[in-house]
Amino acid sequence: SLQPCMHTFCAACYSGWMERSSLCPTCRCPVERICKNHILNNLVEAYLIQHPKCRNEDDVRSMDARNKITQDMLQPKVRRSFSDEEGSSEDLLELSDVDSESSDISQPYIVCRQCPGYRRHSVPTLPGTGQETEAGGVQALGDAPSTSANFPAAVQEYVCPAQGSHVICTCCFQPMPDRRAEREQNPHVAPQQCTVCLQPFCHLYWGCTRMACFGCLAPFCEINLGDKCLDGVLNNNHYESDILKDYLASRGLTWKNMLNESLLALQRGVFILSDYRITGNTVLCYCCSLRSFRELAYQYRQNIPVAELPVTVTSRPDCYWGRNCRTQVKAHHAM
Repeated sequence: SLQPCMHTFCAACYSGWMERSSLCPTCRCPVERICKNHILNNLVEAYLIQHPKCRNEDDVRSMDARNKITQDMLQPKVRRSFSDEEGSSEDLLELSDVDSESSDISQPYIVCRQCPGYRRHSVPTLPGTGQETEAGGVQALGDAPSTSANFPAAVQEYVCPAQGSHVICTCCFQPMPDRRAEREQNPHVAPQQCTVCLQPFCHLYWGCTRMACFGCLAPFCEINLGDKCLDGVLNNNHYESDILKDYLASRGLTWKNMLNESLLALQRGVFILSDYRITGNTVLCYCCSLRSFRELAYQYRQNIPVAELPVTVTSRPDCYWGRNCRTQVKAHHAM
């Protein structure tokens, strides 16, 4: 199994992929560690005992020859402390995949880039799969953010305490130290969660590593929603949304200009959001930002003067149900 994504592969099959890429073949998440999946191994062994003809000796020798995963690549030893209530107050060293072929008592643990025991080169990085550093070395994908370039100095200098808690980024599934409680006393700590849904994201902390990430966490006024955010923005009504897009295009405006104007109207009390906590500086994730953006877009469309719209739009009769109408799909049916 690959960590942190926990996708499982045959060792012989993954060995061939590992020589070409340091990403997971399924989700393209950077691989931090490799560990044995004892449950799946036991199931396979039990099945082969009942059906020995399903795998002959030639297949076994072929897979063993293609298996390039060494013991050094497997999950390292884990040191855990047990309290008196658990029967011992001494530090016990658990068995890991390196210690025993049949042991299944090793517990998964999380380390991030700021943990003292983080191994940056646990998986070999090939040319073209990482970033070249100034010294000419290759930087692993897990260390190279794809969406942020400037991070607070305090983030880079922070070192995780022993057995410190971590959270997993909802976007790239990479672990990071849980400093959300610390941010309440120290505002210089970068935000790590959305204000509305409270999901953790690492974009503002040290940069999200998922490819094609627009910026999974940002202040509402700085969020990047992408060029297609206006598609179906008005209640998934593409006809009405096209009217709004044509209006903006005719005046040389973009969705970003509309967002800035809407936030000013929100600040003056002209526009209202269903979540009263949201302002232009509220830290939101992409999904919560898009939801609030659609609310503002509807009110922006409502406040467009009739004289600035084409006759084909203003000549339509208004719908009795208004925004709650579920048949707003034709040109003759106004919102």
